[in-house]
Amino acid sequence: MDFVAGLWKDAPAVTRALTAVPLLLHVAGHFCGQLALLNLSLLSFRYGCFWGVLTSAVWEPPGGLLQSLFSLLIAFWVLSQLPRVERALGSAKLLLGAAMAAVAINLLFLLMAFLLDWLSQLKGQASVWPFVKSSGLIPLAIYGLTLQSLQAGEAETTFFGIPMKAKYYPMVLVGLFTLLSGPAVLPDVAALAMGYLHNRARLDAMLPSDGKLQRWESSRWSFLLGQRLFGGHWVPVGQAGTGIAAWGGAQLPHHHVIRPNAPARPAQGPEFRAFQGSGHRLGS
Repeated sequence: MDFVAGLWKDAPAVTRALTAVPLLLHVAGHFCGQLALLNLSLLSFRYGCFWGVLTSAVWEPPGGLLQSLFSLLIAFWVLSQLPRVERALGSAKLLLGAAMAAVAINLLFLLMAFLLDWLSQLKGQASVWPFVKSSGLIPLAIYGLTLQSLQAGEAETTFFGIPMKAKYYPMVLVGLFTLLSGPAVLPDVAALAMGYLHNRARLDAMLPSDGKLQRWESSRWSFLLGQRLFGGHWVPVGQAGTGIAAWGGAQLPHHHVIRPNAPARPAQGPEFRAFQGSGHRLGS
C-alpha cells in the first residue's frame, strides 16, 4: 500500500484523474444502474446515447469480484505508467490527445459494428453486433501500444517465446483477445486499426498548438481542464518534454529483445507500457 500511495503522491493531475474516475464510476455502478448508460454500443447509440462515444473510455462496468480486481489492475497500470507520458507531453496535451483518440476509436467501432450488423442481416443471420459494448481504457492502451510498436519499425520482439517484428505485436495480441473473447473484442480491433491509421487520420495535427494550450492553461477557464480535480501537479505545456508525439513515447513490453541483426530502434521517450497479458476482456 505504501508503494501505491507513493505512486499516487508523485502522479501528475491527468494521471490521477484517469486512475480515479474509472474506479469511482466502477464502485458507483454497483449502486446506480443508470451509470450503465456510460457504455457505448451500436444499440445505445441508435437510441440517442451519443455521450458514450467519450464516456465509455472511463467506464469499467461493475460485475463480480474478478471484474473489480481487473479494474484495480487497470488503475494500477495507469498510475504506474502514465506519469512518464504526461511529463513528456504536458497535462493538457495528454488529456486532449486521449479524449480525441477515444472518440476516434469509438467512431470507428460504431462504423465496424454497423457494417457487421448489416452483413449479418443481409445473410439472414441473427446479429450480436448492436449489443457489443465498448468500455474501459483497454482500447486506448491498444492504440498506444500500436503506435509505439510501429515506431520500433523492423526491430524484433517475442510473444510468449515466438519471435516476430515489433510492428506485428499488437495484431497478435488482439488476435489472442479475439480467440478468448469473440465479438466482445471489437473495440480493441477498432483501436488496433486506428493505431495503424494514425498517420493517415492525422490526429496529432488536430490538437491545439502549444501556444493555444498555454493560453487556455493561464485563462480563467482553466478549471475546465480539471487541473485541481484530484490534486497533483499540472504539467504545463511549456515545461513538458519535447520531441515526443502523443501516445508515441511508449516502450515495448519488457520481454522485447532486439536481435543483433535487427535495425536500430529510433530514440524513445519515457516508458509507457500498454496493458499486456493473455487475459480476456472481463465483464464483456
